[in-house]
Amino acid sequence: MAAVKPSPYALVGPSVGNFCVQYNFQVIAIALEIAARVADQKAWVGTQNKSVIFVGCILGQFTMGYAGDLLGRSRALSLTLGLAVVGALGSSVAAWGDPTTLYSTMIAFRLIIGFGLGGVYPLSATRAAEADGGAAGATAGDRKAAAVGRAAGAFFWQGPGMCAPYVVAIVLRALFASNDQDLQWRLLLGLGAVPAVIAMAFLRVDAAADDAARSGAAAPASEKTNDALAAAMKKPGFWKTFAGTGGGWLLYDVAFYGFSLMGPEIVEACFQGENSIQATSWQQLVALAFNVPAMFVTVKILTSRTMTIKKLQIVGFFGMAASYVLYGVLRWVGVGPWPLYACYCLLNFTLSFGPNVTTFVLPAATYPAATRSTMSGLSSAAGKLGAVLGTELLPILKDVYSLNVVLLACVAVCVAGAAVTAWAVDELSDEEETAPDVDATTLLGVDGGAGQVA
Repeated sequence: MAAVKPSPYALVGPSVGNFCVQYNFQVIAIALEIAARVADQKAWVGTQNKSVIFVGCILGQFTMGYAGDLLGRSRALSLTLGLAVVGALGSSVAAWGDPTTLYSTMIAFRLIIGFGLGGVYPLSATRAAEADGGAAGATAGDRKAAAVGRAAGAFFWQGPGMCAPYVVAIVLRALFASNDQDLQWRLLLGLGAVPAVIAMAFLRVDAAADDAARSGAAAPASEKTNDALAAAMKKPGFWKTFAGTGGGWLLYDVAFYGFSLMGPEIVEACFQGENSIQATSWQQLVALAFNVPAMFVTVKILTSRTMTIKKLQIVGFFGMAASYVLYGVLRWVGVGPWPLYACYCLLNFTLSFGPNVTTFVLPAATYPAATRSTMSGLSSAAGKLGAVLGTELLPILKDVYSLNVVLLACVAVCVAGAAVTAWAVDELSDEEETAPDVDATTLLGVDGGAGQVA
């Protein structure tokens, strides 16, 4: 990739795009709580609305990750965010009729928005990692750490994105009378298009850097990408590496999304079903707000190189497992609602500490430039397969058995995630990070240009 001066807005598009991802993932839980007041919901409505977006994500991650290596990161990211706009607006304004028709239409547009949001994962991680030319005289290890920090910093905005739907819900509940609930859930879903449009505006400026970097290519992008993929798959250890970048993400998303999208139900269970939507929104907002400091601490650890990605991911998985156990024990002994809610807040902290960020940056920090976006897409698709499994299977366990069985399942998944990370993710020494022949499977390969990420 040719050395070009990065756009001053290079991190804005990926950051706002990540905010958009979690807003649109999380908004469905509270939107359905409000919609249930005006349109009856069968059991399939909640499950399918929550899981179908992740099916779309898998398709988008497969497709748009590859598109990023062909079209350029920023142009492909704009394209995928455009699909997210269509899905968000469609789920808001096109869903009408009897309850079955209304929710079926909503599900169809949630699939479209999932396709668009799926592409954000590989493209934002790759674009952010490549967003700076590096300081003159910096070592390879320093440049790699900076690239990982940029990718993690862009991902940080998923934390505020998780909280935003509940802020919007509180404002809407305060502004509109209770007989305007149909308008409230439609606005909640439709406003998911706003951050996507903002990100696209900045990415239009940033796309010039993509064009300049690609202008000197000697071979068509499709040929270079396909050749690089074929060569990478023939290398010893390729599939083990993919097990590390994709398998760990799959297991994390089973535990994270399977549990977190039941958040309003869990909060109501803490307070024994006595909450109004306004109270549930406030309590879920406070709990989700613990994601923000957790992600901030994770980013600081990565940028300061206090702990490697591998160690941080293992520590994070075990922290999640311990929090699930603690929450289950408190439920079992029958503590009061506020201690149980406090533990739920702690659980939200541990869910966003470590693997929430490291699974996102690990593919961008592992694969070379020619295949980075594609392999990031495949890894994140594996993650969203885990999200589908979690959102489909964990509610069944809850309904058939109990929430404590769900918690035990999440503990097992977290321990498996730590084991996969320990086995499949390579640990790099300082010597490896600064070696002159750093390439494909090391932490963010660097080419011969001064300070340029490969």
